[in-house]
Amino acid sequence: MLDVVVLIGPMGSGKTTFGKKLAKELGLSFIDTDKQISKLHGPITSLFQKIGEPAFRHLETSALRVALGEGGIIATGGGVILSEINQEMLKGFHTVFLDTKAEHVIGKISVAKRPLLKDNPEKWQEIYDDRIAKYRAAADSTVFTGGRSVKAVMNELRKIVEINE
Repeated sequence: MLDVVVLIGPMGSGKTTFGKKLAKELGLSFIDTDKQISKLHGPITSLFQKIGEPAFRHLETSALRVALGEGGIIATGGGVILSEINQEMLKGFHTVFLDTKAEHVIGKISVAKRPLLKDNPEKWQEIYDDRIAKYRAAADSTVFTGGRSVKAVMNELRKIVEINE
C-alpha cells in the first residue's frame, strides 16, 4: 500500500474531507498542511493580511516538507503547486489531483476563510484557470469530485491506492 498520498486541487475540491476519510480507512495518519500552518502561525486569512502571499507560500513549502517526511494522507492548500520547489518535492510521492468545477464549489465554501476569494467569490474560476496546468502536471492521478457522491469518490481513491501499491 502507498504510505504517502498527496491530495492537490483547488479550494473546495474536497482535499480535507476525502483525505480524512481515506486516511481513516487505510489506517494512515492525516495531515492538512493549511491546518498545520494555522496551528503554528494563526489563521490563514490573518496571515495573508499580516505577511502577504509570498511569505505565506514559504510557510506552505515548510509545511509540505514536514508533512511529506511524516507520511500518510496529505491534504495541501490550493496554491501548493505554485512553487517550483513544491512541484519538485511532489515528484517523489503519489499525487492525486481532486478536480471540480466552480458550480460545485461557489456557495459551498466559506469565503470568509478564503483570503483569495474574500472580495470576489467568482474569482475561483480565474484562480482555477491559472492553476489547472500545474495541477495536471504535478498529478499522477486525477479524480473528479464535483457533484459526485462521497462513496463514488472514495471508491475511485481506493482503487488508485490499490493499483499503485
